[in-house]
Amino acid sequence: MKVQRLFLVAIFCLSYTQLVKGETLPNCPEKCGNVTLEYPFGSSPGCWRAEDPTFNLSCTNEKLFYKGVEVVEISHSSQLRLLFPASYVCYNSNGHLANGTYYYMDLGNLTISDNNTVTALGCNSYAFVSSNGTRRQSVGCISACDDLSHEANGECNGEGCCQNPVPAGNNWFIVRSYRFDNDTSVQPIFKSQCIYAFLVENGKFKYNASEIYSYLQNRNVGFGFPVVLDWSIKGETCGQLGEKKCGVNGICSNSASGIGYKCKCKGGYHGNPYLRNGCQDINECTTNTIHKHNCSRSSICENTLGHFRCNCRSGYELNTTTNACQPKGTPGYVEWTRIVLGFFPPPHPKH
Repeated sequence: MKVQRLFLVAIFCLSYTQLVKGETLPNCPEKCGNVTLEYPFGSSPGCWRAEDPTFNLSCTNEKLFYKGVEVVEISHSSQLRLLFPASYVCYNSNGHLANGTYYYMDLGNLTISDNNTVTALGCNSYAFVSSNGTRRQSVGCISACDDLSHEANGECNGEGCCQNPVPAGNNWFIVRSYRFDNDTSVQPIFKSQCIYAFLVENGKFKYNASEIYSYLQNRNVGFGFPVVLDWSIKGETCGQLGEKKCGVNGICSNSASGIGYKCKCKGGYHGNPYLRNGCQDINECTTNTIHKHNCSRSSICENTLGHFRCNCRSGYELNTTTNACQPKGTPGYVEWTRIVLGFFPPPHPKH
């Protein structure tokens, strides 16, 4: 029998780009190592939202933690990204259970995002995640190895690896791995291997059977995978609060996972909507490629609060369809012809 091996490539992509400077309360740390802190989270006394200890993080040796689990990103879109370890069971050369562990966590007012999957890695095994919150749920998958030759294609399709989506909204979960056969039916190559079960963010795990990568050997220590959690301000709704709990130019929306609310900046603003003046005007007239104006080359962009406008020099007027300047009284079809052919009036002179 041709020896087949399981190979693992975990694509963490942990260098998440922060688009804006960390926004915290005055005199509070803005970073812990490479992670940018954002209120209502904080790592020092008086720096997190006092009404909810969920937002109390700890910074140790330049790493950020929530209940002992490493945090790698806090986003304005009400999500938290952490590194969760894997549950596992390991077997000796006779196929008997040697050691293992399972992982569980109470997330407080955080909830599991539906941007995650439960994954099982290993032959003739299954994994499941049980969660509790808005309702009790269990989700799992089965990984078989009936024909090891199928495992070499590197797809996580049930041959040595399986995945299943995880529902959102629960704040307590447990992940466990099991083998469903006895030691006599285990293929020799797998007798001294471990089987794993873990949550992982969608797109951040790739199963590959190529010998370019080091194969997964016996180990009795966990290893982390990025997992996305949702967060909101619990206990009140927008109907009870109006907009008063969000900062200036912030918008309140109710949480989809229980009683709570989230804030976001109005269109044309960016920043931290949980701070009083955290939402700042976006200057669309700069070279910012993310929030760029759509004025034509013949018009001049002028930034306004929450928006922008396209201005024309004296004697010209704006065609609101093309955002281009044309001589006053020019029919629209003439301006379209100029744009197609690349003719523009001279730009507004700088003063």
